[in-house]
Amino acid sequence: MGAKLSSHNMSNLQLQAHIRRTAQDSARVVITSHALARMEQRSVIDWEVYACLKMGIMERPPRRDRLRGTLKCTMEHFGSGRNLAVAVALDDADPDLVVVTVMTRRT
Repeated sequence: MGAKLSSHNMSNLQLQAHIRRTAQDSARVVITSHALARMEQRSVIDWEVYACLKMGIMERPPRRDRLRGTLKCTMEHFGSGRNLAVAVALDDADPDLVVVTVMTRRT
């Protein structure tokens, strides 16, 4: 088996594909308490978050969190009359997606 590519060395398209693939298994998506609070505040339900991660696009470059050693990526998806953005933290030591926050924008 070949060497594993670090998420810090992936292109936007590779990260997008990785997030979409990982989100196919909802058990691999961890939603933080902060993200749950934002979901409640913005009337977002979990299936919308999963849909965003499975079908969304990553237009903005990822940001490194040097303090935590993670890579923060934001997936965006249009559905239910609004744009939804879901920020996830990727950590090479943890194969799961950690949902950091959820944002909406009405159209």
